[in-house]
Amino acid sequence: MRLACRMGVMLVAAGSIAVLLPGSSTADEIDRRFQQIARVGPGGQGSMVAREARDRLAREGVALLPRLLVAMDTDNIVAANWYRTIYEEIIGRALSRDPVPRLPVPFLKKYVVDPTRHGRVRRLVLALLDRLEPGYSESLIPSLLDDPEFRDEAVSVALQRGEAALKAGQKKIAQQAFELAFRAARDPGQVGTAADRLKATGRDVSVVVQLGFVIDWYFLGPFDAPGTSGFDLVLPPEKQVNNGIDLTATYEGQGGGRIGWKRFRTDDRFGQTNLISAIAAVKEAVGYAYTEFDSPRDQRVQLRCGADDNITIWINGRQVLRRLQWLNGTRLDRFRVDVSLRKGRNRMLVKVCQGPQHKNPAVPNNWSLQLRFCDPAGGGVPLKSVLPPIAAKKESTR
Repeated sequence: MRLACRMGVMLVAAGSIAVLLPGSSTADEIDRRFQQIARVGPGGQGSMVAREARDRLAREGVALLPRLLVAMDTDNIVAANWYRTIYEEIIGRALSRDPVPRLPVPFLKKYVVDPTRHGRVRRLVLALLDRLEPGYSESLIPSLLDDPEFRDEAVSVALQRGEAALKAGQKKIAQQAFELAFRAARDPGQVGTAADRLKATGRDVSVVVQLGFVIDWYFLGPFDAPGTSGFDLVLPPEKQVNNGIDLTATYEGQGGGRIGWKRFRTDDRFGQTNLISAIAAVKEAVGYAYTEFDSPRDQRVQLRCGADDNITIWINGRQVLRRLQWLNGTRLDRFRVDVSLRKGRNRMLVKVCQGPQHKNPAVPNNWSLQLRFCDPAGGGVPLKSVLPPIAAKKESTR
């Protein structure tokens, strides 16, 4: 389809937007140039053709913006950079004119609140809307508490409002603002701040529950694992993972002593367990963590975790994550994997290795675990811990 008129016409066909401008390229030519840029790749692949296409598109007017912004929403970073230079030239030229040409403001406003679009492009659009309508972002951001790109800014506004209300003696209003911030926040600093401010208003909340941390475990260890051999060792708990972990059994541990499962519940605000406290202060060893929990339904969730040193995880007998990284430290959400939970009882075994002492003796030999279940946006998934008590112990085994 091709339409033409004196002021230029936007063409919408087969779900794409094309632009026809007076005395410029046809709609088909513009589409072809976008396709040429879309085919660029790393190492300069297709760059000569893309350069020519870019230079031609950059001479178009503001009517190209809807088509351009759709193209900019791409995972091809090389192409995205080419598109951005086109955007900057068109916008720079338009804003330098007096009067400024009419821009597609309704389209821009719809684009900037679309969470399916790339955040980097949405931020460009928001900056443009702020220039066209000063204060636009200030009015928009507070409504974006659940937006993956602007969530942190929206939470920050809610926290500021709560502080202002608290200082004014408006305790109920402050509490409402802090509650909004706490429920929406995913940044650990913001979550902690919101929880602290809620406490100042007389309301206690749980960061552990809000973010879905697992804090109640049985631990077993240390098993001997010379050097960095622990990751590949297949020790007794791994052999039991398909048929059920025997929490009453004891084993030969590091140094020849007997070890058995011990229950440990971390009181860390962000669910991190110090395995030196839960198991022992050792090096070149392997420890295991085991837990059981109920899910209200069959569901797909994200498992996010970190460990020092490395980690392997089984859920209901199936290995779901295995990361070999020594001396990496435990960091919030370092590893992520989508996992399936079944309705009712679920069982999880975690293996965490402890490596040799760092070559610098001053570096502490930390040993830790942090794990949570959440939705894709990082909000905790409600699961109920149902760890069984350990029954009378059986005869020792090897």
